[in-house]
Parts: sequence; structure tokens; C-alpha cells
Amino acid sequence: MNATSKQKGDTPMDPTLRLQPGQERLTPEQGAEAEHFAEAYIQAQFSTEPADEQEAEAFLLQAYEVAGLAPPSKVVWLDGPLQLLAMLPALGASLSVWDRIWNVASSSLGSNVGKMWLDVDQLVRAPVEARVWGSVGDRLRDSAEERIRAGLGDRVDFSLWECVEGSIRATACAYEHAASLAFFHFFDVYLAPNALHALACFNQMASGYWLGEAAAALVRRPRVLSCDAAGLLHSATGKCLEHHDGWGFYAWHGVRVSERVILAPERLSREDFLNAENVEVRRIIQERMGERFVSELGGVMLDSSSRGTLYEVRLPDDDPDEVARYVQVQDASSERQYFLRVPPIIQTAAEAVAWSFGLSTEDYGPAQET
Repeated sequence: MNATSKQKGDTPMDPTLRLQPGQERLTPEQGAEAEHFAEAYIQAQFSTEPADEQEAEAFLLQAYEVAGLAPPSKVVWLDGPLQLLAMLPALGASLSVWDRIWNVASSSLGSNVGKMWLDVDQLVRAPVEARVWGSVGDRLRDSAEERIRAGLGDRVDFSLWECVEGSIRATACAYEHAASLAFFHFFDVYLAPNALHALACFNQMASGYWLGEAAAALVRRPRVLSCDAAGLLHSATGKCLEHHDGWGFYAWHGVRVSERVILAPERLSREDFLNAENVEVRRIIQERMGERFVSELGGVMLDSSSRGTLYEVRLPDDDPDEVARYVQVQDASSERQYFLRVPPIIQTAAEAVAWSFGLSTEDYGPAQET
């Protein structure tokens, strides 16, 4: 099943999956279908395929019509969120109509959903929110905010930022609204059509947008959107998210990092580690530096044995641990050296190696180390 085919009626629906008015809870089969629906919705929201812009605009105009609004006189497609931010001052006189569209359309669901909404909230809305907004959308909005703050510099004041903040939300609003729209769209597909159908379909065809009375500015889907197996933004070879205008950012398993961390780990230095913005980024820099890490950071050897070598590295003042201890071990099969971080209370290399296996020094005695 995929949400797109169901909404267009291309695939006949199994009658046992259809919801009934007043039904109290989802059946096990309907619950499984809700999980499949959520996954399909997430994949559609994450698509980097160019959207059919004519179809997207048709859905948008339907959303305006449902809310009793005249269509915007101008619809503009943009290649990235920064273009949207640059354009918004000119659209300032065109008041946002998002709230009006949402309030009118969302009231159409009615009271015939019983307690089914509890199951749909858990099986559809929650996972879409966690994956689409929690893993991607908020990172996109944070990056746009940082870019704007850097551009404004010392000119930032509360009144100015209050105006800018609403504009920044527009840069990733398709990801922000995805969970709520997925909730309503599930009922639209499996129970009865509701007035949010057009808005839900449109939302999946853009990444950000500003909907005004006179004009609408829409941001195309990104050119690149790469996630790891856990659904976190990640790429080991380039930007994890990149728009058609070239703007984007890098991330390693959900943590935004600099270009150098991804593209030139061999050039990472002590200064990169010490100047990292937080502990998470330092952890990633350590991982990317590999066996250079301890020597680059000026590690002091505390103990050495046949099982490995224990080092201590002094950390930046804002790190709660103050010092970190690492045991250097060798993979017997590949002869590759690894540095494993161990608790700072560990005193010997043998104790450190045993700890990495969850054992005490007395209990750890392998016939052959691997």
C-alpha cells in the first residue's frame, strides 16, 4: 500500500480495512494498515523527486476554496528556503491565511471517529512527527535560523527577531505540519473524505511555503535528503540535505557538523575538537579522526600491557568529565588500531579492555583476542 495510490483510487481497498462511522477502536488489521500508511506518508514527505507543480498548485487552490478564500493572484516556486526568506518582506502585506485554512478544514472531521483517533494518533501522527519533524524538519529550520542570525549580526533585537521568527517557520513548514495532516489524511482515505484532503496532498509536494491572501511562495522539495537506517539525517559523502540553489548542511547520524567533518576528516585537528560547539560534535570529531585522535589531542599514556594502552586526554572546560580516558586496542584480524572511550575512574589498560566487554579484570580472560 502507498498513501498516494489510495488517495487517487488506483488500488481497490480491502473492505476489512475500511473504518466505520462511530467505530470505537481500530482492529488489529486496521492498526497494521495504519503503520503502513504512516511509513508511506513519511517516504512521500521525504521524496526528492520533482513534484508535478501544476498538480500541486491545483491542490493548493482547492485548499483556498475549501476555506472560502479567493485564490492567490500569484504563485511562485523557489529553489530553496533562503530564497523564501529573501522574498517574504515583499509579501509582508499579504497576510498569512494558513490558520484560516486549517481551522475551517480541520473542523470537517466531525465526531464520527469514536475513540479511533487515539489509535490513529499513536500509529500515524506520532511516528510521522518523530521522523519528519523530529529528525529532519527541526534541523532544517535551525540551520535557516543560524544563517539568518549570522546575517543580522549585531542588528538583532527582540522586535526584529519576532518578525523574522515567523518567516523562518515557513522554511520548513511542510515538515512541521506533516504529522497533523497525516492524521487527518488517514481518516480521509479510510473513513470518509474530509476538507483537509487537498492541503494534505499539497503539503507532501513542497518543503516550505508561505500562503498569503494575494500571493503564495512555495519551496521545492530538496535535491538531496539522506538519512541513516534510524531515520536520522546523515551522509558520509556530502550534504545530507541540499536544495536546488545549493544551500544545505552536513550531518552525522542526526548531528549537524561542519563540512570538514564529512569531507576532510583527515584534516581534523586539536583545534577542531576544542572549538566544537558541543559534546556531541566532539564525539563525532573523535570518531572521524580515528587513530589520530589521541596523539592529536596530546594524550598522556597512563598504562600499557599486552591487551592495549590506556591514555588520558584533557577536555575543554565545558565538558562535564574534564578528562577522558581511552584504551587503544588492535583488531587481531585486520591489525587496525581502535580507541575506545572508557570511564575516567579506570586505572589500567587491562581493566579498560575488560570494561569494554562488560566484565571485570578478573572475569576477562579470552583464549584469543579479536
